[in-house]
Amino acid sequence: MGQRRQAIKDKILGGKDRVSVTLYLIYVIFLVVAVVVIAALVNIHYFYKVDPKIERLFRPRVLKRVDEPRRGDILARDGRILATSKPLYQIYMDCTVRKAEYREAPKGDSLETVWRNEALELARGLAAIYRDKTGDEYYDLIISGRDNGRQYVKIGYPIDHETYLKATALPLFCGGAYKGGIITEKRDSRIYPYGGIARRTIGYVKSNSDAGASKNIGIEGKYDSELHGVDGYEWLRVTDKLKMVHNADSASVKAVDGMDIRTTIDVDLQDITDKALRRQIEDDPKIGAACAIILDVKTGAVRAMVNLQRDTTSGSPLEERYNLALGQVGEQGSVFKTVALTSLVEDGYVKNLTDSIPTNGGIVKGGYNLDDHIRDYERQTGRKHITVLHGFEISSNYVFTYLATKYYGSNPQKYFDHIDKYQFSGRFDFDIPGLGTPQVTAPGSKYWNKLTLGTVAYGYGIAVSPLHVATFYNALANRGRMMKPYLIESFERNGKVIEKHGPSDLGTICSEATADTLRRALLSVTKEGTARRLKDAKLPVAGKTGTARVVLSANEKPRKGDAYHDAEGRMKNQGSFAGYFPADDPQYTVFVTIYSYLSRTSYYGGTAPALAVKEIVDNVYAMDTRWSESVAKSGEVPVMAAPPKDTLKGVPALKGLGLKDAVYMAENAGYKCTYEGSGHVVSQTPAPGTKASRGSVVNIVLK
Repeated sequence: MGQRRQAIKDKILGGKDRVSVTLYLIYVIFLVVAVVVIAALVNIHYFYKVDPKIERLFRPRVLKRVDEPRRGDILARDGRILATSKPLYQIYMDCTVRKAEYREAPKGDSLETVWRNEALELARGLAAIYRDKTGDEYYDLIISGRDNGRQYVKIGYPIDHETYLKATALPLFCGGAYKGGIITEKRDSRIYPYGGIARRTIGYVKSNSDAGASKNIGIEGKYDSELHGVDGYEWLRVTDKLKMVHNADSASVKAVDGMDIRTTIDVDLQDITDKALRRQIEDDPKIGAACAIILDVKTGAVRAMVNLQRDTTSGSPLEERYNLALGQVGEQGSVFKTVALTSLVEDGYVKNLTDSIPTNGGIVKGGYNLDDHIRDYERQTGRKHITVLHGFEISSNYVFTYLATKYYGSNPQKYFDHIDKYQFSGRFDFDIPGLGTPQVTAPGSKYWNKLTLGTVAYGYGIAVSPLHVATFYNALANRGRMMKPYLIESFERNGKVIEKHGPSDLGTICSEATADTLRRALLSVTKEGTARRLKDAKLPVAGKTGTARVVLSANEKPRKGDAYHDAEGRMKNQGSFAGYFPADDPQYTVFVTIYSYLSRTSYYGGTAPALAVKEIVDNVYAMDTRWSESVAKSGEVPVMAAPPKDTLKGVPALKGLGLKDAVYMAENAGYKCTYEGSGHVVSQTPAPGTKASRGSVVNIVLK
């Protein structure tokens, strides 16, 4: 039996011993396991996808924290801050903090009582800091939040850092988030140290929640990215104690603070202009809006830009609601007569301001309206001719319609070539958005007709913004050279200039001689014409008034066929003054315009706008030491006594002499003397050697 069993075993094992078989079996098992492991590794590496729910359980939670940069400041030209950022803190409270912990503790009731007593002390402290609720009201807010499981109860309003430190020192809050339940949101708030001054020019940025609101308002909106800077970020992970710490396995980027923007705004001039304009219009509820611009003559820098506007309710407060100086495109009225006169002088059609034209009762052939100024002039003087200068002084539409149609009637495009050169037919780039596009009724356009040329000559049929008008007058003040207005001086970081802006030349619009002739004409308007309220200004002002009707909108229901009057006969007026000062050495160009509500009252440029300019000029004179000892100059030369003899020699030759020498020589010869222009004498009337009686006038022209 035993032998048989051994034979069977030998047959199965093949003659091998037990140890060998055991090792063989172990080898096979390990081989199978290895194959399974390799297959599993291949599957995991190439095919297996971890269930996201399971993955979140085993992977530490991470959070991306954005590090917001400091927003740059907006500065006035001298570095004074117009806009800056200040950190504010909004506190919230998790009223359920440690509630569950106290409930499970052996002495939970007593711990909860201690917590509520501390909450009462906290409430009293919050009432003393915020002063918006009583201590009992704050306590009720906190306890109600605790009883109702509220974890995000808003406390008060945003506070500054100093006040925030006081709040975080109060009971409970001093324990931090996990013991006291305090939650803090830090946010930057924009601060404007000068309140509403230049507010629309400085601008703002609206959030995405402001439905339908434009985000590009003023400097803040246009240069939002430059002011904002570059966001930084870091990744945080949660520790076993539920604290957020920096995740060393992830990259972090440091925030780059925004750049500061230095503007051309002069805070003192802005303040003077704002107050002067308010003083002239705030007591008149029929005036709905007004704007003012002051430019630096040599550079075109905007020194002040004031925009005051009421809402739709007459008599409501004046605020900076809309940038009228840029966006209020409209017909400008008689301030455009200066444009016509500049073109006529430059083309040589008006050789002397004393040139005369027939009055014709104020009627120009071709269907133009009557001119009451001329009819009054004829009635008062009995004359049938008027000089170009006097027509300019009294702001006669007839005079400029007559001149435009006489000299440009056969080729109106020649006049409109000047319009193009003066930048009235296009929109130049400006540093902030909102500059309106001019609307010009040019030859060959849809609305051109036989009357258009004459009406454009006195300010209708062409619509431009106040900034366009100011830019043109600034070119006259700058002796014919037009500078592009600009508002941004430089971009800076930590006081270092990163990007420099500056003056930009738009070209020459007229010769210096033409600019000098226009200076004399504009000065005459403020001495003898429609802007006589400026006659006694502390500095001599050269400028022109303008009055215009405003085209009514569809909502204002204009009469059929009459865009300027509604069904009740009411209309909107604008009155303007454009000019520069001091007239003999221009430093500033000023443009002021007011806009009325619908009414039957007319507003003129020689009233409130001129008075506002006078206040501006007088305050600039008092502020600037350059003119503290100056004496205003006049074009009238004192008459010297004639020599005591009956017969006079002929008129002396004055060509090439300076003004003082020419006047001295003429008056010592027994003649009176008048002049125009500046520089040296280039011509005289009467001619040298002419025999003339004592007291005769010698007119000299200087260039």
